[in-house]
Amino acid sequence: MVDLYIKKLITTIENGKVRGFDEIKDINGENYLFEYAIKKEDEKYNTYLFHIPENKMEMYEDYATEEFSEFSNIEDAFNYFKLQGVDIRKFAPIKRTLPF
Repeated sequence: MVDLYIKKLITTIENGKVRGFDEIKDINGENYLFEYAIKKEDEKYNTYLFHIPENKMEMYEDYATEEFSEFSNIEDAFNYFKLQGVDIRKFAPIKRTLPF
């Protein structure tokens, strides 16, 4: 059963709104900034995944990883994030520059 928050999130994305969040993760003793986003456009679901070691932010071009993916349905997009260890319940309005 899908809970109310997920239903609202799906409705919002279906209406063309971008949702995402960022977080810091410790990987092998090093802090990484991760950013995630999802947007529906032209009946496709576009996802965004970004990460970089926090201590390499000034060398963005050399150390950042950005991944854009496209899915035909929202379930596949959510499953992609889940396989990456992303909690989709954290998706919310983005208050900075949008990745799409």
